[in-house]
Amino acid sequence: MTRVATSRPSAPRVAGPALIAALALCVLGGTHAPRAARAGEAARDTTAYSAPDWTLRTADGGEVSLHGALARGPVLVSFWALWCVPCLRELPHLDELARETAGRLTVLAVNEDGPRSVARVRPYVHSRRLGLIVPLDTPGDVAREMQIGDALPFLVLYDARGHETYRRVGYREGDEVALRARIMELLGVVSPDTSAAR
Repeated sequence: MTRVATSRPSAPRVAGPALIAALALCVLGGTHAPRAARAGEAARDTTAYSAPDWTLRTADGGEVSLHGALARGPVLVSFWALWCVPCLRELPHLDELARETAGRLTVLAVNEDGPRSVARVRPYVHSRRLGLIVPLDTPGDVAREMQIGDALPFLVLYDARGHETYRRVGYREGDEVALRARIMELLGVVSPDTSAAR
């Protein structure tokens, strides 16, 4: 028989003044003012997005945020790693989609490799001539926030308001066709197949 350790309930604790003050700040709007827009940068209200915001360094040394990308329009976020064979099969299709929809859709290929293998990500991307934006989630914070676990590849398509419109876990040959159809529908592009039927 397996036993589970349990603890005896303790008497309720009264919250201290510091805890009460911290909770009041959270309820009343936090402790810091929003960042002012830089010169030439359009002011935007990123609080309107339903997608969680995050900012990551990219494989090429830049930085990207989800809400910053959403300010330009719809975003496809794909989580992948070098150890994930289906991910590596999907990347060229994502690159093709990114090139085809440039200026209308941002594709973020978020890499989930850990500290021991992240140094191989940039050389891999360059050797395959992939033009994708590759944010590095080396500590896995974004994956945890998105509750992905080890289910890679994992992708999410957001409309320009930050609402999730499509989600897929895993990859099989042919999945890129359904993904492309979803993206074209989101972008309002009529495919030749559907326009002929009208």
